[in-house]
Amino acid sequence: MTLFSMAAFAAREPWTLSVLLVLNFSLYLLSRMKLVDLWRDIRFFLVQAVIVVILYFLRFGAEGLYPGLRVSMQIFLFFMPGAIFLRTTNSLQLIRSLRRFLSPRFSFVVLCSFRFIPVFFREFQEIAMAQRLRGAPLSPRKMLNPRNWKYAADCLFIPLIVRALRTADEAALSAEARGMRSGADPSFHQQYLFVTPPGQAVQTVPRHPAMRCKGVNNECSYCD
Repeated sequence: MTLFSMAAFAAREPWTLSVLLVLNFSLYLLSRMKLVDLWRDIRFFLVQAVIVVILYFLRFGAEGLYPGLRVSMQIFLFFMPGAIFLRTTNSLQLIRSLRRFLSPRFSFVVLCSFRFIPVFFREFQEIAMAQRLRGAPLSPRKMLNPRNWKYAADCLFIPLIVRALRTADEAALSAEARGMRSGADPSFHQQYLFVTPPGQAVQTVPRHPAMRCKGVNNECSYCD
């Protein structure tokens, strides 16, 4: 994934960008992800591509169309491997691998950096929808007008920064509750799957009466 992202900046010719684009889409399809997920990942880059091409056209005229398309394609190809990585990698498996090379504190920071990207995209969608319901000209058609770009900063980016700071504060409290600051081995949520061999009864562990769950008629097969 890292090599694909690095190759996106090294690619300059149209054929190299086309090869990288085909490889990324092939990798996306091989990951058994749906086209709906693909559309959710690329729609923001389509809007970004339109804005970049318009800015290049206003600055350089017709000669700026190809550089604008090339820069937009490079940005898209740089983030595409990361999107595939986030959708196909379990958070627990990722932090396990990171802890082999990094300390628990740094591995938690890297994990949060990866996992917060889709969170911020969802926050952006919620803020944009709420502002549009309030009458802000933030629809894709209205954003093509440069006069409406000033509303993007006031209605989108400032609330997004506020939510990002709030999310970072909550993540810091979560890390502190898990023992990141104390220097001890922090705790992580982990699920285990116990498979009982065929023909063998499931063994239950007696519990204290105060810890028994309330089943039908105060009876539970797992607590007996």
